[in-house]
Amino acid sequence: MKTLTSIIVVVVALSSLNVLTAQDTSVVFDKDLNNSSEAYALAFRNLPGQMEAWLTVAPTSGSAKRVLALSTCGEGGFGTPTIFDDQELNSQRSAYNGVPTFNPCDPNEAIIVSDRIAKDQSRYSNDLYLMSYNNGRWLSTRMSINSSSWDDTPSFGTNGNSLYFASDRRNPGRGAGDIYVSHRDNGLWSEPELLKTICSVNDHESSPFVSRDGTLYYTTNRDGSQDIWSVSLGPDGMPNSEPVKLQMDGVNLDDSDEYHPMITPGGNFFVFSSNRSGFDGNTSFRLYHKQLPQESTTLKLTVTARTVIRDKQKIQFFGKLDSIYAVNTDIGVVLLPTERQDRLKTSADGVASITFDPNRVGGPFADLGTRTIVARAFEHQRGYMAGIDTLVLDLAGCGPIVEHTLYLDDTLSKSRTCDFSFRTFNVPFFITTYWCPTTKKFRSYTPCTSLFVDDLSCTEPDQPEYCETNEAYSYEFIPARVVRTNRRSENCVNYPEFESRGAGWADEVDANIERMRDEVRAALSESCIQEAIRKKHIVSITYVGTTDDRSIGAKCEYTGQDYQDIKTLAPDIEIAHEIESFIKTGQKFNAGGYGGKAGGNQLLSDLRSLYFAILFDNLCRETIPVYRTLRESGLMRVLSRGEAIDQRDLPYEFKRAAGVEIEVPDYEAIAAGMLEQQHRTIYLGQSTERCR
Repeated sequence: MKTLTSIIVVVVALSSLNVLTAQDTSVVFDKDLNNSSEAYALAFRNLPGQMEAWLTVAPTSGSAKRVLALSTCGEGGFGTPTIFDDQELNSQRSAYNGVPTFNPCDPNEAIIVSDRIAKDQSRYSNDLYLMSYNNGRWLSTRMSINSSSWDDTPSFGTNGNSLYFASDRRNPGRGAGDIYVSHRDNGLWSEPELLKTICSVNDHESSPFVSRDGTLYYTTNRDGSQDIWSVSLGPDGMPNSEPVKLQMDGVNLDDSDEYHPMITPGGNFFVFSSNRSGFDGNTSFRLYHKQLPQESTTLKLTVTARTVIRDKQKIQFFGKLDSIYAVNTDIGVVLLPTERQDRLKTSADGVASITFDPNRVGGPFADLGTRTIVARAFEHQRGYMAGIDTLVLDLAGCGPIVEHTLYLDDTLSKSRTCDFSFRTFNVPFFITTYWCPTTKKFRSYTPCTSLFVDDLSCTEPDQPEYCETNEAYSYEFIPARVVRTNRRSENCVNYPEFESRGAGWADEVDANIERMRDEVRAALSESCIQEAIRKKHIVSITYVGTTDDRSIGAKCEYTGQDYQDIKTLAPDIEIAHEIESFIKTGQKFNAGGYGGKAGGNQLLSDLRSLYFAILFDNLCRETIPVYRTLRESGLMRVLSRGEAIDQRDLPYEFKRAAGVEIEVPDYEAIAAGMLEQQHRTIYLGQSTERCR
C-alpha cells in the first residue's frame, strides 16, 4: 500500500482541527485530512473493538483519478492513510474507484463504485461492485443491478439486505440521476425500484445514506445547488413522508454543493463533502463534520446470586422458581480494545454503573459503533461461581440506560435442572380485572385493544350538501359527529382507576416487560440451554398469567375476540383445551361451568396468560435472535397457562402477576459439586440485535 505522506493525514484530537470560521463554527474542516487534494465519500468499517476509515481521494493534487485509501485506528488514534494497492479495490484499468459502503451487519461485505473494464473489454460507466473479504483478501463481483448507464453512490440499508444507489438510467448522460432501491432475498438482488416520490426527471438526486432510525438522507439540486435533504422510510423501504431540506446549521450553504452525507457509527457526528471555500481557500470537494447532540449511555450492572434452593411458599402456589437475590460485592470490568481495567463497588441492592459520555470521543474518526466490556462479579461467599460476560453495546441504539445482570451460581448442589422462571410480582399488570396488558410501549404486540389507543374503526362521517336560505325556508346545518363512550362495567374496566393511575402503572409494566425480556435473553445463553440446542432438544417456554381473589361484578363479561379468532393470530401457542370453548365474546366471568378455582378467577387468568403470551412471544421474536431461530426451527414449544390464585396464605403481592418459565424437559446435568464457569457474549442495542 502506498503512503499518502503529503496528501492526507488523519488526526483524532479535536484540538488539532481547524474550525471553518467563514460560515458556522459548529461545522469543522480538518486541514490535515483534506490537505490540498480532493477528499470525499468517507465510510467506516466497524470491526469488533476498532474502526477503519475508508476515503475516496485523488492520488495526487490536481489528478482527475479517484482511488480508495485506508486509515486504521491504533493506540494513538488513526494513522496516515495509505492507498490500496489491491487490484480488486483500486483497479489500474479504471480512472474511478471509490464511494464504499459497508454492510452494517457484516464488515466483511462492501460495495464500491468503479469504471473498470469488464472481462469482455468493453468499457462501462461507473458501476457497482460487491466486495467480499475472505482469507485476508477482497474479491469483487460486478452486480447484476447495474445498467449500461451511470450507477453510483451506493448505501446499504439498516439490515444489509437493501441497497440504495443513484443512477441516470432514466435519463442517460444528462446529469440528472435518480435514487433506486434493490432488496436481497436468498442472495439475489431484486430489480431496482425508483423512489418516485423524491425523484424528479429534471433534477439530480444522489448520495443516499440510511441512518439506523430509518431516515434516508440524500442530495438534490431541486433548489438550485446540490443540497442535503431527508425523508423517512416505511417498513417496505420506500419513502412514507414528504422530503424536507436538512435544517442543520452550517450544512447546506448557498452557492456550494453538498454530497455524501453520513452519520458516524457511534451516532455522534454528521459527515458530508462540500466544495465550499475551505480553510485554505480551496474549493475542491472536502470533508466536513458536525457534532450531533447525544445523550450519555449508562450501563447498569446488577449482581444476582442464583441457587437451586426453592422458596417453599412460592413453590406451593407457582411450582419451581429460581431462588435469586441481589448481592453487594465488587465487579471487575475490562474495556476493550484499550484493555483498561476498573473495579466497581455495587450498592446494597447489587447495582453498579458505567457511563459512556459521547462528548469525550476523539472526533468522528474514533466514534466507534459499539463498545465492548468484559465484566465479572466477585463471589460474595464460598460455594458460588461467577460467569464472565462480554457485553457488546450499540451506544447509538441503546438509549440512556442499558441494564444487564451478572450471575453468581451456587456450586454446592450435586445436580441441577435446566429451568428458569421470572415473575413480575406486585406489578399491576392489568387495570383492575381487565385482561389486556397495561402497556403503552408494547401495545402493538398484542391483539387485545389497549385502553391507551383510540380504537374507532370508523372515520368522521361525510358531511352532506345542504341548501342555501331562500324565500320560503332558512336552513341550519348541524354536522354529524362520532361519540366514544366507555363500556362502563360490562367489560370489567374500572375507568376512573385507569384515568387516575393507568399511565403510571403502564410505565411500571413496560419496565418489567423489558426486564423479563432481558432475563429470557440471558437464560437462552445459559450453557444447559445451549447444550440442548446443539443436541436438538426442545426448549419449553410457558407464559403465565395470574389473578387476585377480588370479586368480579355480576354484569362483567368478556368483550374481546373469540378464541378461534385469537388462535389464528397465534396458531403455535399451546393453550389448555378446556378453555377453548369458553373464551368467546359475551361470556360471563365465573359462569358456564368454568368458574373460579381455589378462590380466584380462572377465565380471567387464562385470558391474561394468553394475551401476555402473544405479546411477549412477538416481542422476543423481534428482539432476541436465538429465540426467533428456535421458534422458526421448531425447537421451542410455547405454552400459555392461567393460574387462579388461592386467597389463603399467600401475600397479596404474589396474586397479581405475569411470568415466563423456561425449561428443557428431562434435562439434568451432574455437576459433581462444581458448575462449569460460563463465558457468554451478550449483544445490547438495536443494531447489534438486528444483525444477529
